[in-house]
Amino acid sequence: MEERINELEEMLEEKDERIEELETRLRKYENPHTPPSKRRSGTDESPTSQDDEDDDVRTDGGTPGRKDGHDPEWRSTADPDEEVEVTCDCCPECGQHFDESMGVSSRLVEEIPDPQPPEITQYNRHCYQCDSCGTETVATHPDCPDEGQFGVNVIAQSALSRYDYRLPYRKIADRFEQLHGLELSGASAWHATERAARAGRCEYEQIRRQIQRADVVHIDETGIKRDGEQAWIWTFTTENHTLYAVRESRGSDVPAEVLGEDFAGTVICDGWTAYPAFSDNLQRCWAHILREAEDAAEKQPEGKPIYDSLRQLYVALQTRLESDLTIRERAKLQRVARRELESLIEQSVPDGPVATLIRKIEGGLDHWLTFIGEPAVSPTNNAAENALREPVVLRKLIGTLRNDRGMFVHETVLSLLATWRQRDAIPTMNSSESPETTR
Repeated sequence: MEERINELEEMLEEKDERIEELETRLRKYENPHTPPSKRRSGTDESPTSQDDEDDDVRTDGGTPGRKDGHDPEWRSTADPDEEVEVTCDCCPECGQHFDESMGVSSRLVEEIPDPQPPEITQYNRHCYQCDSCGTETVATHPDCPDEGQFGVNVIAQSALSRYDYRLPYRKIADRFEQLHGLELSGASAWHATERAARAGRCEYEQIRRQIQRADVVHIDETGIKRDGEQAWIWTFTTENHTLYAVRESRGSDVPAEVLGEDFAGTVICDGWTAYPAFSDNLQRCWAHILREAEDAAEKQPEGKPIYDSLRQLYVALQTRLESDLTIRERAKLQRVARRELESLIEQSVPDGPVATLIRKIEGGLDHWLTFIGEPAVSPTNNAAENALREPVVLRKLIGTLRNDRGMFVHETVLSLLATWRQRDAIPTMNSSESPETTR
């Protein structure tokens, strides 16, 4: 019996270790800092418990199709480029000849043209020498690149295929060959994408200058590998511009570099220490603190009234701010809300998650209510978190950036595409467009 007891105790120890390991892995997906895109579904049903015959049931708890209460969306009807009369001379059953048509049943069919072969142009660039100063000049043409043998459309399509369609460079090369019969290697696709980044760097710097002059900037950061070592990709987002910066630092030197030491706008951010080290004019994200409060309430009973108070305060502030308040009314509302937060801080709670939550509320006391006094400031940092979704997806696909050139291309092309998307100006490429249009 003693041997059996010892055997069972060893089995329990192994199970405890396994449970601890699984709980540690689970906390990665169920904690207040986990973004919604990574969270597990709220459904308790296992995919295996669902009817195998129902292929339309999604395992994430949702259902396909339009949700209840949402207006339907329809594809816009295109104007035909050509009309084809489809007629029939005789009955397919008995062969009786038809005299005339009884009517027309129209059907619009949208089709893409056959793959187009590449256009090959030889540019004979004439060379000149100035008789006055001796300067040698080679004539240029807007459609002739300064280097390489691929034109503007090939360069732009390589960058779009990589960062908009998320294709590996080998697949980009295959796509060019399949669609256009253009032979190039994966390395050539990479060099074309790098050239697109170099060509767009000037606009990248223009985006940076626009953000530096903004009154409100959302900032966030997430990890990314650089040659296997830890680095971070930062996002700086305004209403009309988004800029990414890949850096090996996660400190306040990055926003100081990107925005400038004398940046005078308001920064909307989470609770990372780099932000108060950079600026005093902050708006801390309420979505973060509410998630942390909810998590603390689940772990400690003392956290339930604190979470309820925070949530009620946030909802009440949002409702109150929907009306057109004067500056004086906003200042009064800000004072009342601050007293509410101070009353939460003064509560005495045992050590644990709730005590940590209260310290966080106290540490950001000067920054939770900035949005009340500044109408243009959002109480959450959702804009920056949304801007990081695309880099996070790419991070899962590419794994790591290889070197400084990869960091340069990554931040440049991502910034251009994100900003163009905000302006509804993502470039489209087809054979009917001229190089000047695509440039």
